[in-house]
Amino acid sequence: MNEQLKSVPVFANEAEERVFWESHDSAEYVNWDDAVVVVFPNLPPATAEEGEAGVVMAASIVVAD
Repeated sequence: MNEQLKSVPVFANEAEERVFWESHDSAEYVNWDDAVVVVFPNLPPATAEEGEAGVVMAASIVVAD
């Protein structure tokens, strides 16, 4: 990717960050070609509130150049 990436803003809280990412494309901020897939085999399963479906989470670590 030859484009200059935008800087990720600093968020005051998780809610503010969630609103931001709902309306912005992460590809403008992160070069996903440099992402490394990681596995966390010893994490306990995520819990859900009563009546909610289970949550599956994926994680990746982006390695800076």
